[in-house]
Amino acid sequence: MKRGNGDPGTDIGGKPPGWSCAFDGAAVIEEGGTLSFRCELPISGCIDHWGQKYRFNEPVVVDARVAGDISGLGMDLALEARAEVDCARCLEPTLFQVSEKGHIFFKPLPEDKGDQDKADSAGDGDDLVFVPSIEGEIDISDQVWEYLVVSLPEKVLCSEGCLGLCPSCGKNRNRGECSCPTSGPDPRLGVLADLMKDGNDEAPGKGGNSNGNAKE
Repeated sequence: MKRGNGDPGTDIGGKPPGWSCAFDGAAVIEEGGTLSFRCELPISGCIDHWGQKYRFNEPVVVDARVAGDISGLGMDLALEARAEVDCARCLEPTLFQVSEKGHIFFKPLPEDKGDQDKADSAGDGDDLVFVPSIEGEIDISDQVWEYLVVSLPEKVLCSEGCLGLCPSCGKNRNRGECSCPTSGPDPRLGVLADLMKDGNDEAPGKGGNSNGNAKE
């Protein structure tokens, strides 16, 4: 991936249109109960997640292996992608490797409405997907999109030792030190210190010493 200049690009608010990653359930059964396949799903733009802008310009690669029979199919999948995101400390564009694995179990939809309600509640919190027919075409692009989004972390660092930005001048400390003072009181705390001093002046004899114990 070519490193950019921080331009977030086009926002991607949901699964990209045209995404399809499908397999034939009947082929799984006919092939003795197993089938392996790969999908490459194009993606270009920015996913806004955790307040971070993850920029994509390369396909999402999915490798899947399906096994099962007419009663249900289990799938192991591995998802790989690369994105660019600004470092949470120094704000430099940083390449991030997305690697996610999951397991999905496909079951046929129950014909009875009462059984359908039970089936829906039974799948809560599980990677369980109900399909009209196990022997039909099954598209997993919705699940791939969900796995991709949840795999994005809250923050990414360009390196564990990133020094970040100087809070005074904003210089990237990874590129060298700036001329700003390295120590000294925060001027914003001056107002608080004045308030505390005024409070002590108005109530002599009360308060605490430096370790928090009451004065005698």
